Amino acid sequence: EFIGMAKAVDYGQWKTTYNPGGKDGTAFEAKSGLPDRSKPFIVLGIESSCDDTGVAIVRSDGVVLGESLSSQHEIHSSFGGIVPDLARKAHEADISTVLASALSRAQLTLKDIDAIGVTVGPGLELCLRVGCRTAQELVKEIGGGVFVGVHHLEAHILMARM
Repeated sequence: EFIGMAKAVDYGQWKTTYNPGGKDGTAFEAKSGLPDRSKPFIVLGIESSCDDTGVAIVRSDGVVLGESLSSQHEIHSSFGGIVPDLARKAHEADISTVLASALSRAQLTLKDIDAIGVTVGPGLELCLRVGCRTAQELVKEIGGGVFVGVHHLEAHILMARM
């Protein structure tokens, strides 16, 4: 199930997305379709917006259970910048290995994952497509888990909350 647009583009048009006030009258209550927030859940995140392929597995309380990253620095350094098609090919070549490494470091399998998050932009479209397709395949593989599109810049900002 795809859960809406990246939250950073909410200009008030999604009045049913959040319930200001929550049960205690002050907190925001997410209506995004994420797993039951009263107990810990596990999210696998995929980042492929430019020249690095990254996968992290995070518990809902902010604990990073496992992560893996494949850098493309050596591929692009001789060009003086990122070559989009080379970046796409490197993502396609590396994403399975990076995923397996993150799961191994977390000592988990895909059956343990409750939701899949993936960068949907901004970024290089060719590269974003690799991450999004992988995330869609993983959601199907885990039996219809939650698919969350993540705004790249908002994710950087929200890291301060972890």
